[in-house]
Amino acid sequence: MADEQDSWLDRETAERLLSGEPLDAADDATREQAERLARALGALAEPAPAGDELPGEAAALAAFRAARADRDGARAAVDAPG
Repeated sequence: MADEQDSWLDRETAERLLSGEPLDAADDATREQAERLARALGALAEPAPAGDELPGEAAALAAFRAARADRDGARAAVDAPG
């Protein structure tokens, strides 16, 4: 997931972004990149307005939303007192 340009984006950071958690970026440039990526991921999580879509777009968004819902459900189960 990380490459030479985005060394800040490791697996743990990606998981935090996907789950909507805030990040503690080390510097302004990294923080800006993380916020931009978080906004893009947030936009993908929202239902799309009616209109033309790209081939496979609906399936890709459905998979993303399902993974996020599964993660939120698992987190709620772990956090639930019991």
